[in-house]
Amino acid sequence: MKMQCNYDETDFVLYALAEMKIPVLNHTGKHITLENGYQIEVEKRDLYRLSVDGFVISPFDDMGELCQFIQRNGSPEDDD
Repeated sequence: MKMQCNYDETDFVLYALAEMKIPVLNHTGKHITLENGYQIEVEKRDLYRLSVDGFVISPFDDMGELCQFIQRNGSPEDDD
C-alpha cells in the first residue's frame, strides 16, 4: 500500500517565515503578505514568486534563499 502525504506548501512557507522571524501581515490561499511590504506567491512545491507593489522581484526555488534575501534587503520602503 502506497502512503499519500498531503503536503501543504503554503503551510511550509509560513512555518519557515516564522522560524526566520519574518513577520507575516496576512495570507489568503497561496498568497502571503509580509509586514515589510513583500508578497510571496506559492506557485508549487519549491517555487515561490517574490514581489513588491505588484512587481515581481524574482522567482525562488529555495525557501532558505528566499528568507535570506528578505532579511538582507529589509523593507522595500527603506530605499526611498
